[in-house]
Parts: sequence; C-alpha cells; structure tokens
Amino acid sequence: MFSYAITKDKDNEKSYLVSNCIEDIDQYCKDNDLEIIARPEYVEPAMLAHHFIWVSEGKKPAILEISRPYRY
Repeated sequence: MFSYAITKDKDNEKSYLVSNCIEDIDQYCKDNDLEIIARPEYVEPAMLAHHFIWVSEGKKPAILEISRPYRY
C-alpha cells in the first residue's frame, strides 16, 4: 500500500508525493522545508503516474509507471 501527500513550499507551489510509508514522506518534507496540506487516501492512476514524486528508497515501482508499447 502506498502513502500520498500534497505539499506546498514557502512560495505556495504545490508538489505531490508518494512513498511506501508515511514516515518517508514526513522525512522528505522535513528535509525540504515543505508543509503537508493533504493526505489523500486514493489517487487516480494517471495523476499518480504523471505528477507524483517518488520519495522512498530505491526506484519507483513499475506499477506506478505508465506502460509504453515496444517499437518493433
């Protein structure tokens, strides 16, 4: 299960975060001076693939990527 957060910085610019756990998001916000304004329970897959930043350790899971057809 993934955790999501919508944050804003000092200039009120929004950023969207996704991770494996809430603690990773909290630490990322603390390190980058971001304020959490919402923690949605569900996010549309297209929104997640295009706009959310992966903040946990390792590479972004393939399930969060949009599959692209192979060019033959």
